[in-house]
Amino acid sequence: MRIRTTAAAVLSVSLAFISSHAYAEPGGIYYGASATLQQAEVLYEKTVRSRFGAPDRDDGEVSTSGEVSDRPLQWDGLVGYRLNFADGTQFLALQAELALSGDDISGRLEGAGTSPDLNAVGDAWPEDWSLETSRSMGAIAKYGITRSLLGTFDVSIYALAGVRQTKIDFFSAFRGCFSIGNCDPDEIQTASQSFDPEVNLLVAGAGLETGLTRKTALQFEIRYIEDFKDEWVAEFSGDNWNVEAPGGFTVQNTDFTVKLIRYL
Repeated sequence: MRIRTTAAAVLSVSLAFISSHAYAEPGGIYYGASATLQQAEVLYEKTVRSRFGAPDRDDGEVSTSGEVSDRPLQWDGLVGYRLNFADGTQFLALQAELALSGDDISGRLEGAGTSPDLNAVGDAWPEDWSLETSRSMGAIAKYGITRSLLGTFDVSIYALAGVRQTKIDFFSAFRGCFSIGNCDPDEIQTASQSFDPEVNLLVAGAGLETGLTRKTALQFEIRYIEDFKDEWVAEFSGDNWNVEAPGGFTVQNTDFTVKLIRYL
């Protein structure tokens, strides 16, 4: 009987401990960090239009494109404020985010054209490229509900929406012929181009928050990012020839994020 009584007392104390320590006490200002695994799809397209002699002459057009799928990892810092209402069963939160570091995405655009080695003016030369987010910051609003599970810890489920301002660094390098006619190997030149567009992208998604202690919690989110597209026209010219090369890339992104946060 004494063993049973002792076991029951230990169990009661344990449940009380879990009830008071296994969930956060959400509300007010919070801060934290997150790791984001991105499912990114990048489509890069390029067209080469050639003119030899007269400026208005059209000597042909060559197009090429390639798509790359990757899962870059990004680290973010965040700060926010959570307001509970309806007796703590619902909440609103506003959150500011800043990307601290991230991986880049790279690929190779295969060439296209009429010359055997793709080394003549007017060919779309093979191109190695990389795309990196050099700066990203956002503002997110959340609305959710909080429910107690088994009377021991609280779980919050929420929807989110906001905007993300992103600056992208795009760089590419290629080798080709910059004179009329096929170039000899020692006449092939290396060139590069870079672009750094900055855009505001809409963000929407859903998440779940569960407590670790009375002041810390984990958040799991899936986010859908608005597609981003950027285009440009690169021009090359020489003696009696001109080449226009319109190009661009489209980025589709879905994020899965794990956040560790702490309430003040």
